[in-house]
Amino acid sequence: MSKFADILGIDIPKGTKILSATNSTKKIKKDSIFFGLQGSKIHGSNYAEEALNLGASIVVHNDVNFTSQNSKIFYIKNLENKIIDFLNTLYEIDINHNNFFTFTGTNGKTSAAHLCHQLLTSMEYDSLYVGTMGIQYKNNKFNTSFSSKTTPDIFELFEIIDSFNFGLDSISICIEISSHALDQKRLSNIYWFNSASILNISNDHLDYHENIPSYIDTKFDIFKINSSIKLINDDSNKLKNHNYDLRCISNKNNFSDIFYEIKKISLTRCEFNILINKPPQGQEQELKKKYKFTCQIFPEFNISNLVFAITSIGFDNFFEDSINDLSFLRLPKGRAELVRNIPANILIDYAHNEHAFETILSSIKKYFDNLVVVFGCGGDRDKIKRPKMLREALKNSTKVIFTSDNSRNETFEDIFEDSKSGNKLDNVIAIEDRKEAIIYGSKIIGKNDCMVILGKGHENTQEILGKVSHFSDHEVVDEIYR
Repeated sequence: MSKFADILGIDIPKGTKILSATNSTKKIKKDSIFFGLQGSKIHGSNYAEEALNLGASIVVHNDVNFTSQNSKIFYIKNLENKIIDFLNTLYEIDINHNNFFTFTGTNGKTSAAHLCHQLLTSMEYDSLYVGTMGIQYKNNKFNTSFSSKTTPDIFELFEIIDSFNFGLDSISICIEISSHALDQKRLSNIYWFNSASILNISNDHLDYHENIPSYIDTKFDIFKINSSIKLINDDSNKLKNHNYDLRCISNKNNFSDIFYEIKKISLTRCEFNILINKPPQGQEQELKKKYKFTCQIFPEFNISNLVFAITSIGFDNFFEDSINDLSFLRLPKGRAELVRNIPANILIDYAHNEHAFETILSSIKKYFDNLVVVFGCGGDRDKIKRPKMLREALKNSTKVIFTSDNSRNETFEDIFEDSKSGNKLDNVIAIEDRKEAIIYGSKIIGKNDCMVILGKGHENTQEILGKVSHFSDHEVVDEIYR
């Protein structure tokens, strides 16, 4: 126990057991140590007594305004700087010994991180995906029990790694990093990333960040953590003056650091090239090299996500003088997913902001005679984007079926009313029940049309007026066609 006492600089009572660590009362187990840290609204010290009642063996905190006579509660100055050493010792894991491939962006985080994970797994690396869909080791099933957040905090990340018994073995961790996680510095204790990528930046999460400059600044915080490979797309690079040594990725600018060109693309196959005009740090040998690839990824914007994944890993495992076949890659469930083996064209995607709507709808409409779009807007979230989402849906489709999403504590009527603002509703029908909306859409599409179901993607629950119930877009489609 002295090793823990030495790290924290406190006298831990004799006989105290510490078997796990957390900063959330929801994760306290018997003989946990509870870290009371500053939250987004409330300091964790407020939960010190509750933590002990739930089974924590001791509580440590850094709140100078909180005092307690309880011998199991300790104030520790600069506690945040001791967390990583404590967790490394407790779990016998050196977190910074692992290889982190990190991705942020308004859209595409899940696809890029999971494509990166699949590539590393195919190269026989021990790879772990961490993100919106849960946790996946190699090709195993997803585990969603560790965290409900897109990006786990440092305590959850140690819990995840410890559960696989990797110990001091080096693993590759492909992880999505949300703007909330960057703002809350959930992973700031990690001091080295193999790669850090900003895929794109557009308007989103203004209910949290309040304004666009704040949101952009938060996204760029990913580059404050040391990394040898720092990637960004050309458009996002123009949003902010910075001193980071970045490499720009583009399919428009032939002279961009990393230029990729799509030669052919269809619903089932894509051929593209990558030209390296200015290699990332550590890949200087790749200067002016050109690589050719084939895959089954669709549509065009997902090729951008794939290029970020490839460049994050590096080109050592690819061949310059032949076509690299990546046909084994699959997009994550509910990401530009064209449902297979049914007698209709149905596409399910997680898009839930106006930029994502514009990107996916404009990319796929050329493949079909008509698009019918089914979507709703989340309640208790950024209301400004609601009419913009409907506007993009109308611009890129022949019919919009407005339905419920996760309405949370708002009524469907209020959400729809917000969405109407400034939009012509001639081609809009409102059907609150999401299942009924999808069934209706299936009845009005023809052989060469496509119904696009947006907003929920892989999710299998729906929250309406505070009640969470089971719901899956995929299951509804299955019921209709199978």
